[in-house]
Amino acid sequence: MPIRPLDTEKIVSELTHYGFCSVGEYGFNFKTPLRQNLSFFIEGQPYRLAEGRLLVVHQGSIDLELDLEKHHLEAGDIALAMPDSLAIGNSIGIDSVVSIVTFHCMPKIEGRQECLVVHCDEETLSRIEKYIDMITLQMKRKGNQNNIVSHLVEALIMDVQSLRSETTPNRVDSFMHRFLHLLSQEGRVKHPIVFYAERLCVTSGYVSTMVKRHSGMTALQWIDRALVREAKILLRHTQMPVAEVAETLGFSTPSFFIRFFRQQTGLTPLQFRKKQ
Repeated sequence: MPIRPLDTEKIVSELTHYGFCSVGEYGFNFKTPLRQNLSFFIEGQPYRLAEGRLLVVHQGSIDLELDLEKHHLEAGDIALAMPDSLAIGNSIGIDSVVSIVTFHCMPKIEGRQECLVVHCDEETLSRIEKYIDMITLQMKRKGNQNNIVSHLVEALIMDVQSLRSETTPNRVDSFMHRFLHLLSQEGRVKHPIVFYAERLCVTSGYVSTMVKRHSGMTALQWIDRALVREAKILLRHTQMPVAEVAETLGFSTPSFFIRFFRQQTGLTPLQFRKKQ
């Protein structure tokens, strides 16, 4: 099944019929039944998200894949998907009620700019739902409340993003944020560390030192991780021959790509494809 793009701006008229609102860089549907007759949404279809998504499950359950990682979400669970992520809704409970926020850029906050799934305790979920109630209330007020609404939505996303740091010992500084943001955009093609160093205006040694210090992983591990993720997407969701996948990802020869993929996953590309 080929990957489809999912861009809110191109389907905004249909979404508006189901209560979608937008303010500045943000859009939202609050406390809405998820199983609706939307022409663009198909269960099991892989979508490349043009914008990021914040999903709060209030009722029901959802089986969701984010960047090839499978998650089962129930009431009280929150998923945060970065722009350009791959998302697949494999199964959606008929009674599911969710709140969704779309965003083009993450608010600036220290932390890994990766997809996040977290189960909230009652206190945390109550706090998150208060943001939703306050945003809804501001939207109903007379006059232009866009500035207030934008700040509230930004605070909501930052609050959810901060939940990661409560369970993660390694905090990431602004340099790591810039590195991961660049990697999310350029990691579809194999690049050496020097490529990222030049784009970040630092030395290769500085990149290696800072990334290792703040994440516990080497820069090369991060680069390989992004590349393997993209390879799995192409192998699972396209009919590209392995040689074409290798070329698309920037490998000089198919054999080099096959060796790299096997080292990273324990399988050859064809074995991975047949296993799915």
